[in-house]
Amino acid sequence: MKRVLFLAAAILLAMSGASPAHAASQQVFWTFYGWYDNTPPGGDIAYPQLHDTAGGKGTWSDPITFATSSKEAKPGTKIYFPRVKKYFVMEDSCSSCEQDWNGNGPNGGPRLWHFDAWIGGKGGNAMNAIDCEDALTDYHDDGKPVLEETILNPPSNLTMDPTPIFDTSTGECYGGAKPKTTNGEYKNVSTGKCLQGGASGAQLTTATCTGAASQQFKFHGAFMEQGSPQLCTTLSSGKVLLKKCDGGPAQQWSVNPNQTISDMQYNTKCYRDASGKVTAASCSGDAAKWTFTAAS
Repeated sequence: MKRVLFLAAAILLAMSGASPAHAASQQVFWTFYGWYDNTPPGGDIAYPQLHDTAGGKGTWSDPITFATSSKEAKPGTKIYFPRVKKYFVMEDSCSSCEQDWNGNGPNGGPRLWHFDAWIGGKGGNAMNAIDCEDALTDYHDDGKPVLEETILNPPSNLTMDPTPIFDTSTGECYGGAKPKTTNGEYKNVSTGKCLQGGASGAQLTTATCTGAASQQFKFHGAFMEQGSPQLCTTLSSGKVLLKKCDGGPAQQWSVNPNQTISDMQYNTKCYRDASGKVTAASCSGDAAKWTFTAAS
């Protein structure tokens, strides 16, 4: 009921002259990105419009940067996202959004509307920032992305909440959201063997699934961890290694609905079982797919 009333109010405002008459509602899959997982890390944007670098407060006059395919929304397009009660402006590109729109991307498609919202993060903890991004990204239990009402070309007087999406000083995430955390084993669809870790600096391998501690991985945000102290899976010269966690781009991964585990920076390199060694290479075929079983 609230969603229907909200859209009706938006349309009435548009008709009254508070905004362009072409205000419209669109169901969109929302993800989030920031300083530490931008490509490259930092504030660079592909289509500067109101900002030279990614930013914004979320008001009508200073909307927050969002990224998507220019085929979905032209640079400079303003939108309003009711869940966080903020305005956004299209100023950046997004590789997974392009893939979801143009073909069968990591989240679906073709023609899947996918917007990626800037949360900032500079000066804050990298892992906390990326955990927040994950916490705010919604999937159904079957792994399909949740689509949410978004107002394209919105009126100028909708409710704006000044609460930051990610508070760099406290590490708090909007609405108190917490990252989804899983712990368990990953079995390769092609070989039927399980992902297996080892010592720091060692390349991941695959082996017969036994449920051993070396085959249990914790995943949260963008980080796959194992051991105590925690080591993170890390992309290094086409190999996937275990190294000390630093939150850097080489340690950022996306576990996707299509069963791949891809690098977050470009979404083009995936975990593969290569004769018992785990590499980061092509995302095609069953060798790049993994089924997850939660630890008992």
